Amino acid sequence: MKQRWPWLLVPLLALILGGVLYSGLHRDPHRLELAEQYLPFPAFSLSDLQQPSQKITREHLQGRVTVINVWASWCASCKQELAALGQIASTLDGVQFYGLNYRDSRQAALATLQRYGNPYQKSLYDPQGTLALAMGVYGTPETWLIDASGVIRQRYAGEMTAEIWQQQFMPLLVEATKASRR
Repeated sequence: MKQRWPWLLVPLLALILGGVLYSGLHRDPHRLELAEQYLPFPAFSLSDLQQPSQKITREHLQGRVTVINVWASWCASCKQELAALGQIASTLDGVQFYGLNYRDSRQAALATLQRYGNPYQKSLYDPQGTLALAMGVYGTPETWLIDASGVIRQRYAGEMTAEIWQQQFMPLLVEATKASRR
């Protein structure tokens, strides 16, 4: 008599795989599960993209709410979002707006900012991606919100738009700014 259990294995595996795929349909690929949320922003010491002799460290973030946008000259979405970031940055009163130039050449990065506009107060130069790796960056662009205590409050993977900014960042930004003034 033939054994029937191997034939039951195929439909069972198909059912499990179908369940996993179906659950993925309801997830926003830009909304990352934040294992880092409510953890301190990693320590770093990087040079300023435009002023290589100036070092910027985590201590520069302390005491003020900071938005960090991870970008690169080789990233097409990063170039497209620079205009929207410029508009967003112009509305940020009392908030530091930094760029993190990721695995790029200094010349290409500076040329990109000159051509497409520079929304950043400062841009950290991370040619080896050491800070990005410590942050857990998946790719470019990504935008992060750090509160005045240096704690990560929000992260978004993908091109930032005014709508995403209003929905996902503004409520947390308002809350973090109020908390920093207390």
